Amino acid sequence: MEHANTILQYMENNQAEFEALLEKAVCMETPTEGEKDDLAACRRFFADLFEGIGFSVSVLPSGDDRYGDHLLAEYGEGEDSLLFVGHFDTVFEKGSFQPLWARDGGKAHGPGVLDMKGGILQIYRVCKVLIGQNLLPQGKKLTVFLNSDEEPGSYSSQTYTKQLAQNARAAFIMEPSFDDRIGGLKIGRYGRSVYTIRAKGRSAHSGNEPEAAASALIELSRQALALEAMSKLDGSGHLTVACTSLLSGNPAFCTVPGEGALSLDVRFSNQALGDDFDRKVRSLTPINPSVTLTVEGGINKPPYDADAPANKALFERACRIGQALGIEAWGRMVRGGSDGNFTSSVGCPTLDGMGLTGRFLHQTGEYANVDQAAKRAAWVALLALDVLGD
Repeated sequence: MEHANTILQYMENNQAEFEALLEKAVCMETPTEGEKDDLAACRRFFADLFEGIGFSVSVLPSGDDRYGDHLLAEYGEGEDSLLFVGHFDTVFEKGSFQPLWARDGGKAHGPGVLDMKGGILQIYRVCKVLIGQNLLPQGKKLTVFLNSDEEPGSYSSQTYTKQLAQNARAAFIMEPSFDDRIGGLKIGRYGRSVYTIRAKGRSAHSGNEPEAAASALIELSRQALALEAMSKLDGSGHLTVACTSLLSGNPAFCTVPGEGALSLDVRFSNQALGDDFDRKVRSLTPINPSVTLTVEGGINKPPYDADAPANKALFERACRIGQALGIEAWGRMVRGGSDGNFTSSVGCPTLDGMGLTGRFLHQTGEYANVDQAAKRAAWVALLALDVLGD
């Protein structure tokens, strides 16, 4: 394939710079709801990198005090663009890793090294080779959107993501792959709903008159069992209902709680299952008639459909191009969501899991295979050329 050797050689020669930048980025701790100055500093770090290779950069406000602002970087003229999507927030509280950066052979450890500061730097090196080697086709545009709130659900950034995807030829989601396979990609994702069910009953002294209580705790426990029993894994689709927390409104000793809240995290492989569960949870009736229930929340992410023709065609391109580099592509649908759910939902051809390989994301054992990064970056660059060359 034309340019394959040139691009791969460039990435291999660029590896030391990539690893040095990755260490700097990882050592800038950026919890999603952490200090705004930390998030802003990391955003500026990436802005400076892209500006240094000719991008125009701008800050897009989050409009939400919980999160930092977002970064948009654009290179080229016209409307025919390829969209790269990433995020610079991480799930880790500051101080979760000691030390912040460590190497173990071909692996690098640190907060967000895999999810997904490594993926952002893959975007940077892909764009750098396309621009620096004059490979970007005439009249084509590179668009990079990096947000600060992906981990909790992209609440303040998803509108930007969808708007940019509507005008893009394709969206490359530079989230991590799913294990150590160099050819791993994520070709679909479940949709997600998040709910809080609040119960209000009647509290009472647990010794003197427990019979006078209408326990919110018992009501919500029974509802939790019934709701989790709605999970299904069969040929018509997959629905998983997980009860993630149960809180009592009465922390006092010797008290039957009259108030409480139950949190649900629901994943669904197709929209019909998500809509059906949404109707059911909103029509819940109390088991104890002396307790009232209110339901908050709803569908947060639509499914990223692996079987959508545009998504399948993009994955098939990746398979073909990977062969030129000796990479066997391996696609997998996963239950966790990403910004790929949003790009796919507006009809933009989407391919996810295009960042680094590694394991244990969201855990203190998180690592990335930096020794596979050069070949994967070359793969992404060649796929970008193929998409933009049509």
